Amino acid sequence: MARLIIAALAFLCFTATAQADFLEGWRAYQQGDFTTALQHWTRLAENGDPVSQYNVGVMYDEGTGVRRDPAKVVAWWNKAADQGHLTAQHNLALLLIERGRTQDFRKAAYWLKRAAADGFVLSQYSLAKLYATGLGVERDNDLALDLFLKAGDAGFVKAQYNLGKIYRDGIGVAADPVVSVDWFRKAAVQGYAKAQEKLAIRFARGTGVQRDVIEALKWAILASQAGRASVQTTLDELHEAMGPRQIAEAQSRAEAFQPVPAGQQ
Repeated sequence: MARLIIAALAFLCFTATAQADFLEGWRAYQQGDFTTALQHWTRLAENGDPVSQYNVGVMYDEGTGVRRDPAKVVAWWNKAADQGHLTAQHNLALLLIERGRTQDFRKAAYWLKRAAADGFVLSQYSLAKLYATGLGVERDNDLALDLFLKAGDAGFVKAQYNLGKIYRDGIGVAADPVVSVDWFRKAAVQGYAKAQEKLAIRFARGTGVQRDVIEALKWAILASQAGRASVQTTLDELHEAMGPRQIAEAQSRAEAFQPVPAGQQ
């Protein structure tokens, strides 16, 4: 869940002395000297630097150079989040959602709203899920759709996959099988197995796209290779309906497949 922010991002608000201190911590971290890294970053964090506050929280979360301490994780990420650190805001929300009996969806929604408003794609997606289910917020399919679209347009595969389902089922929007296939395809070409399985079914049935059993089998093979056991029925049906040449062509296309990142589509 947590990831360190690269050092360059810290330089936006640092003095020369603080930059040097941060870099010393960064070098130590890269060399596996977590105790030294923690010392440098804790000093900066105590002086109010949000990037260092976030990084110290990460170290307490992962137990690198220090014993894991969930309370300190929350304390440091709260400090960073209050100063607008987007990843800290997002991670705090996830902690609040994942805490079991102490879940606090309302507070999680608060942090997700702040990060989503500043364009943080992961928070846009997570907040969309809350609006879609009514957890911590009043259920609102229109807001959920708007947030899914923002995250999907930014190339986030889980949002694209959910948009495929939304337009397939007509949740808060008119059902549109063509648009549904388009969103499933966007996620599938990035290598998202769930979308590959859905795309295989669409090509097999000719729903929202011209029927093409070779393409259907290609996507089904890729989904299966990625661990989607549920696609086996589609694979079996296609193999029974196709000839050897068609199957060989589908297998060839699957072997040639390379995921394409969203920005390169």
